[in-house]
Amino acid sequence: MALTVMMALTGALAMTMIVVPALASTFLSAKPPAQDSFTVRWARKGYTPVLRRTTDHPWITFGIAGVLFAGAVVLAMQLGAEFIPTLQEGAIVVTSNKLPSINLTASLRTVTEIEKVIKSFPDVQTVVSQTGSAAVPTDPMGVQSTDSYVILKPPGQWTTAPTQEGIRAAIEKKLKASIPGVSWEFSQPIRMRMDDLLQGARTPVALSIFGDDLGTLRALADKAVKTLRSIKGASNVQAEWPGVLPSVTISIDRTRLARFGISATDALAVVQAIGGRTVGTVYGQNDSQTPIQVRLAPDARASASRIQALPIGMSNGQAVTLADVANVSVAEGPPEVLRDQLRRRQIIDIDVQGRDVNSFVTEAQHKVPQALHLPSGYTLQWSGQFQNLRSASYRLALVVPIALALIFLMLYLNFSSLRQAALIFLNVPMAATGGIVALLLRGMPFSVTAAIGFISVFGVAILDGVVLVSYINEEREAGGQGRDAARDAAEKRLRPVLTTALVASIGFVPMAVSTSVGASVQRPLATVVIGGLITATLLTLLVVPSLYPVFETIQAPRWLRRRTRHSAARDE
Repeated sequence: MALTVMMALTGALAMTMIVVPALASTFLSAKPPAQDSFTVRWARKGYTPVLRRTTDHPWITFGIAGVLFAGAVVLAMQLGAEFIPTLQEGAIVVTSNKLPSINLTASLRTVTEIEKVIKSFPDVQTVVSQTGSAAVPTDPMGVQSTDSYVILKPPGQWTTAPTQEGIRAAIEKKLKASIPGVSWEFSQPIRMRMDDLLQGARTPVALSIFGDDLGTLRALADKAVKTLRSIKGASNVQAEWPGVLPSVTISIDRTRLARFGISATDALAVVQAIGGRTVGTVYGQNDSQTPIQVRLAPDARASASRIQALPIGMSNGQAVTLADVANVSVAEGPPEVLRDQLRRRQIIDIDVQGRDVNSFVTEAQHKVPQALHLPSGYTLQWSGQFQNLRSASYRLALVVPIALALIFLMLYLNFSSLRQAALIFLNVPMAATGGIVALLLRGMPFSVTAAIGFISVFGVAILDGVVLVSYINEEREAGGQGRDAARDAAEKRLRPVLTTALVASIGFVPMAVSTSVGASVQRPLATVVIGGLITATLLTLLVVPSLYPVFETIQAPRWLRRRTRHSAARDE
């Protein structure tokens, strides 16, 4: 986007300096219109008396502008923040997690029921479900997990609710009432994939608890889930706990193996054959390879007692069973253990609805540690979109001041006056005031797209200030006094300043009110630009003419005056 704007401005500069003068000399009349249009006369009729009052009381005008900016700063603290607005993709992903012991047939039967419930909504166009892992396991999961992709009809055909979030809530309510015993997660296709790639979870916020004991991790996760659900904005908070499955544990006793004269390799070969052991490979045409596995028959591994009776060798003419050389036990345990950096990990998925992510995480980071009282060796780690927001905020906190400093330097080099550069630079806080108020009125949090809007409106506001101050200087060079020159210049420049603001604002109106897919990302940018241009235009037309005479009476620092005199002497 930045490159596009820079290239567009470069092209506009070339057009302004080369093409526009030629077109103006060709198509414009030699004499300007005798009078303004009706809209400009109407605007001037209301503007002129207000301008005279503000120029007569410059410090009151400046005080009012300062109070407005201070109020906007207070309001900005209530905006909240998020990385980028949630993109409404026109599709929903419903993730259903069933019991870990379920087989594929039963899981598919449940998926069929899920699809029937979802298709009962008239807003749904089609549903596609994926159960388990594909042949290329880019997203590995067991047969107990299913991703159902719900493709919605165009927004104009929605009848269940006017918004995608309303449809999602209705589907969630009906699924929970119709199909018990299933845990649910709701997201969108692109959003789910991006969240999974960025932080290893399918929700905007994820809390990871690291420790050694699975039971302790489970207890801490239950406490964390309870605390998180009590925080405003929490939605679909659940720990990624796959449940428990019965498992057979076989511990080989090497002392007993030695007593019978059987090698550990022979004993482990029998153990491997219970689930499947590769015994060879068949090489075919085109370098194809087919591994050959042997596996015990289902009845031979149906129970722990049958497994204990498996023969593993001979000793003194008698068969030696697995029970003679190993301890075989059955216990319940999780089907999978998540790890990160070689440490056991318990993940809690958190979706946030009706609140900005940054303020939710800030509150959660304060409450969760107080509720858990983590034992020694256990740690918490937060991940999600808020990390991208904070890293982007750090970069903006560095880049924006540098950019503003460069703009101020260019203003000083153009006008050779710190006072006039500072006067024009006052447009920046006034533009920020309008952008903040506009975001608050529309209920939008601060985001990266809103930050781009602020940067854009700062540039337009400063350009308006440059136009007006330049014309005031021309009036003074023609013999006008400070306040009179400022008034005359402001009245004469009313039309171009208003035109600039109106053209820019009207151009952003479709983006600000759009409800199409993807418009949620654009609305904050357009809202900031429109709101900022309103207040920046008021500053340019009222505050700048009022403060111009005041700023001209302010003495520059002695060192700067001495340098200015030396520079003027060299020029002579």
